[in-house]
Amino acid sequence: MRLHAENAAFVAAQLRLGLDGPNFRLVEIFDLESRLAGNLDALVMGREAGVELALETLAIAAEYGEVFTAFHLLLHARADLSLADLAPPEVLLWDQVAALGAAAAWCAPALMAARMRDWIAGRDPMAAWIALEVCAQRRIDPKGHLGPLLAHRDPRVAARAMRLAGELGRVDLAPDLARRADGGDPDLRFWAAWAAALLGDRRSAPVILSQHVTPVTPAPQARMVAELMPLVLDDRSARAAIARLMSDRLTERWGVVATGALGAADTLDWLLRQMAEPVLSRIAGAAFCRITGARLSAESLELAEFPDDPDDPVVAACPMESFIEAKLYWPDPDKLSRWLAPNRARFVAGTRSLLGVAAWTIQPPVEVVATYQLDQRAVALELATRTPDAALPNWRGAVVPQPRGFTRRW
Repeated sequence: MRLHAENAAFVAAQLRLGLDGPNFRLVEIFDLESRLAGNLDALVMGREAGVELALETLAIAAEYGEVFTAFHLLLHARADLSLADLAPPEVLLWDQVAALGAAAAWCAPALMAARMRDWIAGRDPMAAWIALEVCAQRRIDPKGHLGPLLAHRDPRVAARAMRLAGELGRVDLAPDLARRADGGDPDLRFWAAWAAALLGDRRSAPVILSQHVTPVTPAPQARMVAELMPLVLDDRSARAAIARLMSDRLTERWGVVATGALGAADTLDWLLRQMAEPVLSRIAGAAFCRITGARLSAESLELAEFPDDPDDPVVAACPMESFIEAKLYWPDPDKLSRWLAPNRARFVAGTRSLLGVAAWTIQPPVEVVATYQLDQRAVALELATRTPDAALPNWRGAVVPQPRGFTRRW
């Protein structure tokens, strides 16, 4: 039983990273989900013994996986208690609230339905945040509850509500989000602008996003800006924003990511030159492949020998970016240049390219177009910006096996 608790925590942490992994396919995600489900089921069947072992594991290290496992078991074992009474303080950690939300979303809907109604309308801000996260992961629209939460007294809840509005395609809330994007809190300005841009704002929200990233911006927000901004700005403004990002060593990573999202044919040679810089080499290779659809490993376009990892404070400060960087291949710019020569005519000036085709031609289902998680994330954003009143396709949704291959609950 102790091994199940330790394994569940480890696999939960790996799954969280893998859902945005550059070389994770649906089959790898399904494997992680199956392993996590097996370990959690064994602990749930152990009842209080399972809870105690999960809490013991948490006492050793209160990281994402340990919090996820403990809270999931507590939700099963203590069904009739309020959030504050359900779990001890060492579980209810705001800095691990993402683990709490994911653990609740992992529960069966029947177990969470009554709690969701109470938590999203209650006075406990953490309970409201968790309910919003469950709605996001399952793409459930809380309808009339969502609008008032945009102005919640706790800015963390308000920010999660804003993000959910964008994820669900709630265009009815776009005017409210546009107003809140002009507020004073930088974090709330970001989430309001990000959601408003997804919901069709092409005036103020893209401008706010283009100015948001600085050397101290958290990496997750900086990546979200870099991926979305080129899709909602005009070409000239997007290039100016990318140039600003490239002017600082602490933001140039996001300039390269944004160049991949821009998808312009005339940036390919520039990306090849960035590969000579060790700090930017792998992310530039990823951006080149995002535009062209080239496959570094499958087509033997990577370096024959991988160099040591360079010191990069931006990557080192963020577990997700560290994971992405570690999983990316080292591109060989000479091989990619030779690959590009016969393929260059496919990439037309003035037409955005994504994974080797004109971006405007891409249609669902996402998994047919994009094999890897990080590519599915890019395709999801592409589709969402075209149809603001539709939900953002959920590239983190549960994987479902098919007679041949896999799909997921988008």
